[in-house]
Amino acid sequence: MLYTSPIIQTPKWLYTKHLQTIVPNLYRKVEGVQYVRERIETWDDDFLDLDWSKVGSKKLILISHGFEGSSDRVYARGLTKILNNNGFDVCVWNFRGCSGEDNRQYFGYHSGKTDDLDYVVSHILNTQSYDAHYLIGVSMGGNMTLKYLGEEKWHSAKSIIAALTVSVPIHYETSFPHLIKGWNKIYERRFTKQVKEKVLKKQARFPNAMNYQRIMEAKNLWEFTDRCTVPLHHFKNLEDYILKVQASAYLKHIKTPTLLINADNDPLLTKECYPIQLAKKSNFFSLEIPIGGGHVGFCENLKEEHNWLEKRVVHFFQNGA
Repeated sequence: MLYTSPIIQTPKWLYTKHLQTIVPNLYRKVEGVQYVRERIETWDDDFLDLDWSKVGSKKLILISHGFEGSSDRVYARGLTKILNNNGFDVCVWNFRGCSGEDNRQYFGYHSGKTDDLDYVVSHILNTQSYDAHYLIGVSMGGNMTLKYLGEEKWHSAKSIIAALTVSVPIHYETSFPHLIKGWNKIYERRFTKQVKEKVLKKQARFPNAMNYQRIMEAKNLWEFTDRCTVPLHHFKNLEDYILKVQASAYLKHIKTPTLLINADNDPLLTKECYPIQLAKKSNFFSLEIPIGGGHVGFCENLKEEHNWLEKRVVHFFQNGA
């Protein structure tokens, strides 16, 4: 429906895609966001922590964070603040094991675990009284959001008026191996370290749940996923996991006005993560490929209160484009 390429006025000193990714996410500060936490029990004897920031609105935006992220990430706080300031209530839900406390089950989350997202949306529909519901998905949370909207099996999805996703590796067949190459190892090694630390917590509670030694010997996130995520969530193999969770397989089925924003220099994305032709043909799915911005960076001035992405998000939800 829409394909555009806006230009991000990135500071000259952020002259590489990695600087545009790392600096804003590490050094930017967002003050003044105070969440109220709600814990909900799941159908499988686990829990999900929802962090709310309300301003008395009848419009709610639900945010899904990125891989190994949480409601405390600077991008979540930045989005929450600007949306509150523009008349939206916000809820950031934390994936299993991402809220600061280990979840109860031996398994956690993965890129395509949309039953959790459905459960959160359904809970909100049953317990709150909003007139309008919207979604934001960041990086892996964006993949989950797009898959959720395109699966055509969740009744709760019919309540969503519009969605925006950003910095999303929608094509795992190429973006997954791309993550363990070259400079991208900077990010991959940190991710792998984080998920291995979580596995060690599981070992103390569930000593026989998985082959911990083999998982801890995984050299990268690719091997970790193959040895841990795949068997824990009952996928046949790594290929089965990738094909079933990647959002690219579900985009053509989306019937909710949805915008995907992927910067042209996002270091974690491959060319397959920019579905230009699909966007041109779809009546519901739109694509923007900003010139500059990195991965969830979009910095124009570190001293400004809000970055390009946050201002774009407000415009999208206020104007529908």
